[in-house]
Amino acid sequence: MPMNKKWTILNINKLLLKNKSRLEYYKIEEAQLESELIVMHVLNLNKSDLLLNLQKNVTESELKKNDDIIKIRQKNIPLAYILKYQYFYNAKFYVDNKVLIPRQETEILVEICLSILENTKSKVKILEIGTGSGIITGTLSQILNTKNIEYIATDISIESLKIAKNNILKVNKNTKLNLINNDLINGLKGEFKFIISNPPYLSTEDMKTINKELKSEPVKALYGGEKGYEITEKILKQLSEFEILFENLILEINPSNKTYLLKMIKQLFSDYFRYVIKDYNGNDRFILLTKNNPTRFLNQFNYCPNWKNLPSVFIEGATIICALCISLME
Repeated sequence: MPMNKKWTILNINKLLLKNKSRLEYYKIEEAQLESELIVMHVLNLNKSDLLLNLQKNVTESELKKNDDIIKIRQKNIPLAYILKYQYFYNAKFYVDNKVLIPRQETEILVEICLSILENTKSKVKILEIGTGSGIITGTLSQILNTKNIEYIATDISIESLKIAKNNILKVNKNTKLNLINNDLINGLKGEFKFIISNPPYLSTEDMKTINKELKSEPVKALYGGEKGYEITEKILKQLSEFEILFENLILEINPSNKTYLLKMIKQLFSDYFRYVIKDYNGNDRFILLTKNNPTRFLNQFNYCPNWKNLPSVFIEGATIICALCISLME
């Protein structure tokens, strides 16, 4: 769709509709959402103010700024890279093409961590492997906001660690933070309350079929090896070989690798309870290892709409599935 040289759009509502139409023409999947995000960015409005000012006139300079963003977006450059930020868990984090764009599904990982960590009173350490933009550590630090937790975050990319440091300290300047430029956890020692990782997990075949937008993101943050599980496999082996103790471990995974990884985990960490947790689309997206009592853990997810249909007594070896889809794996 050619861009009109002269616009007759005068108010926010019409601009939103015009943006949506253009984005749909270029086959942008979430055209309505992106239209709103662009206008909010251009006019420096939050969502509430946007909705309250739909009839407000838009200036020529604002129209031009909006126009420039649309022109770049039509080239399949992700909007987050154009705006230089992404919202995650209601906070704004800086991103550029040196780091992976945070996905909404990773908020589930954060929810699980928060449910276990929220009552932490003793001094503990949390390790994030492959922190990228730092959004997971940053979100936990911002919400938990306690001096009792020290965060250690690793990444193989120095550029990523610089972005992570700025993001984490921006949301909580008092974060006890130790950033380490390292290949996963090679050589690390210590005892951790929680170890967290969202490693690259796309396979060679997956990389052949990724869309144009994903191709804009760093390959090192996407490609997990020929089968997709090689980096996750390396993490698990390092955890079993190095002098590292942990109470909880959560991994974001490629659903197609679940069976292989669970088999490996059962061999290496047989004394942990093992859960598979589904994402918003019903895919097996996370694996949780925990020393915690299973019944107590499941009770923390009583906001699930189907919680009333779950058994009140935990039966070891049973498979428990709810709307959040937490499954205890045998």
